[in-house]
Amino acid sequence: MDSVSLPVADIVDLLRTEGSDVSDIESKAASRGYPSDLAPTLSAFGNMPGGGVIVLGLNERTGFEAVGVYDAVDAKSRLGSQARDAVSPPLQVSFSSEEVDGSTVMVARVRELPSTDKPCEVTATGHAYVRSYDGDYPISEQERQGFVANRGISRNDQAPVPEALRSDLDGDLVARYVANCKARSPRLSSLPDEEVLRYTRVVTRDGTPTLAGLYALGRFPQTFLPTLSITASVAPRRGDPSGTRSSDIAHLDGPLPELLDQAVSWVRRNTSTRVRFGVDGHGRDEPEYPAEAVRELVANALVHRDLGTHALSERVTMTLLDDRLIIANPGGLHGLTVEQLGAGTGGHARNQSLYDICKDVRTSDGRRVIEGIGSGIVTVRRALTEAGMTPPHFVDVGIRFTAIVPDHALLDPDDLDWLANLPAARGLTDTQRHALAAMRHGEAWTNRSLRDMFPMDSTKARTLLTDLAERGLADPVGEGRGRTYRLGPTAGGVPPLAEGPPVPTNGADVLAELADGPLGISELTTRLSLSDRQVRYAVTRLRDLGLVDILGGTGQRRTVYRLKA
Repeated sequence: MDSVSLPVADIVDLLRTEGSDVSDIESKAASRGYPSDLAPTLSAFGNMPGGGVIVLGLNERTGFEAVGVYDAVDAKSRLGSQARDAVSPPLQVSFSSEEVDGSTVMVARVRELPSTDKPCEVTATGHAYVRSYDGDYPISEQERQGFVANRGISRNDQAPVPEALRSDLDGDLVARYVANCKARSPRLSSLPDEEVLRYTRVVTRDGTPTLAGLYALGRFPQTFLPTLSITASVAPRRGDPSGTRSSDIAHLDGPLPELLDQAVSWVRRNTSTRVRFGVDGHGRDEPEYPAEAVRELVANALVHRDLGTHALSERVTMTLLDDRLIIANPGGLHGLTVEQLGAGTGGHARNQSLYDICKDVRTSDGRRVIEGIGSGIVTVRRALTEAGMTPPHFVDVGIRFTAIVPDHALLDPDDLDWLANLPAARGLTDTQRHALAAMRHGEAWTNRSLRDMFPMDSTKARTLLTDLAERGLADPVGEGRGRTYRLGPTAGGVPPLAEGPPVPTNGADVLAELADGPLGISELTTRLSLSDRQVRYAVTRLRDLGLVDILGGTGQRRTVYRLKA
């Protein structure tokens, strides 16, 4: 479930847990009037896959305390007007209001624009924005062209490559390609080889190689299009000397099937093998990243990358970090969402001609570059699951697509046995199984630490941790950003105390200071060496629990807090 679909209470909880706005949620206090800077956020959410949520009535500076929207009816009217008039094209927004901690909060759910209408621009300036974590950023001209190119069916791969000749195609690759085409198609089998190339859009009517034909079957496509290549690098790793930069930087070139082979070999060369125990109890050496998963992800990046002139300044990139492999390509998903990947819901190939050609192009081991039946992501997930690894995380920002493959130690046989004998653990995701096994060995998780270890967004992390807590496998302790999850009673952890609601993070320290008498926020921050936000969140939650009284008004300089009489 994405943030746009979350109930209001879960949105508030997510913000308090995170401690800041997130990529698809923007919060404004709006207790004294309507915010003046929402047009860029509306633009960004309209351009963002999945849209986004604007919350009015929560104060980020005080730990997302519910301060109440100044006037819910007027706020809805103004935001609705901005969605129609302040951005172009207009956006669809649905509204709801709800009581949070006794104050009225207004929530606006902004729908993503269809790709045919992007980018969404701020009318007054003509600028379009995208979202990056918790901020709105203007797009570059190159990114704007990428949005425009996505409006229709792309035929960039069918364009002839100026100055390229028929002789610039690789003879051996072409011969094998034509043989494969004729073997699968009775119609093509009766045609001369050159006509097969023309009818499958490898060359134009006058024999000039198309972009797709040169990319897939060229002797050296980079002569004409240098960025149809891969830049691969190994980021500095733990133990490297201070100041170490990327190592084994490789610039892979050649036709697409050779790029694919080189990429798989590069990952194998720069990673180690490890022992995995099978069901028979025998250990086997296996690659750190399953070659099958790497192959499919790289093939997707190469075949589905944006081939528009606006994107030909960018390469496919591969980066190896200590704990993950990152593969990125210019161009977002085309015709489907991240949630639909591998779900059999279809979609449209960004480069249909290249896609069709690659079904008959073989790599050095005789395998097709792609199968052409939409099974690539399914294969990736299966290969990682069989290796005991967590599934990949996909990030689509509309003009760029990134696949992140976490690299985690395999679960040992003892942990696998333990999980198998936990009835409540049935149906857990691979990420939850790894997290739970770590809890068994004393690890505690927060929303952020789970995301750092297993790449995902805040909403997904919250969903997984909440599910573990609801099953009794994890015990949540604390509130908001300080909430941690330890092994729960169902999994053999210490049962939670039942004396009453938990004191929030830093709450005990605040209570100890207030035992000497009433104090203001600035005095508490000085005494406790905490940030203003940390103290405000703690006193707000303590007040909600009935442990602290406020003398004065929220935000007033002379306001102090004291222990409840």
